[in-house]
Amino acid sequence: MREVVTVIRLGLVAAAIAALGAAASLYGQGAGAPAPRTDISGYWELRFDSFNAPRAQLTTRAQAAVEARRKKDVEAIQQCINIGMPALMDDRSPVDIRQSATVVGMVAKSQSSTRYIYIDGRKHPDAEELEATTNGHSIGRWEGEVLVVDTIGFNERGMTAIPGGGYRTARSHLAERYALSHNGEQLTVTFTWTDPTVFQKLHSYAFTYYKIRQISEPRVLNCLPNDPDRARFLTELPQPVRF
Repeated sequence: MREVVTVIRLGLVAAAIAALGAAASLYGQGAGAPAPRTDISGYWELRFDSFNAPRAQLTTRAQAAVEARRKKDVEAIQQCINIGMPALMDDRSPVDIRQSATVVGMVAKSQSSTRYIYIDGRKHPDAEELEATTNGHSIGRWEGEVLVVDTIGFNERGMTAIPGGGYRTARSHLAERYALSHNGEQLTVTFTWTDPTVFQKLHSYAFTYYKIRQISEPRVLNCLPNDPDRARFLTELPQPVRF
């Protein structure tokens, strides 16, 4: 049964990406976009040596808001709200990445929506047309074999914590670089955040993902927002261990 669900899930993701690619072609988008020189598709997991996240230099305002933001993130988990970026890329379970000629789709196992990165040459929508989401609006371009991604249009729902310190806001801007190495077996992603309300200067960190051939089980979203035991675990302080 698990294998069947896995196949169905992958089929739906692939179909969605194919449909987006077809739509882009119909509207004439992507005509000027160079053909990708590499493919980052696959299952990618983080390991114990995957993280290089220096401490962010936060504004005074952001430092004062850290605890309130932490509580807000706990509430988002408790209420089963889509976690969004950057937590989607920080999932300890494998991230499923599928690439077509015009769009890259990313699916995490945690409570989240599929992230789409449009690589068909389009621009961000105008401000009055941009609908803010937990993932933001992402466009990418190829610089040789490196995928460079630009994301704006975030809202403040979901998990907003950023590795190294700080949090996502509606004014946040994220730039990313995706680079394969070790014969395509490793994917290093560098994240750079700017937000004048949160950071004193650019905040950059990097993750290295390792490619795996298959996942052990399908994506199952078993999130019950009204479960009192789950809420209690997330909000109550753990009791000290006595020996």
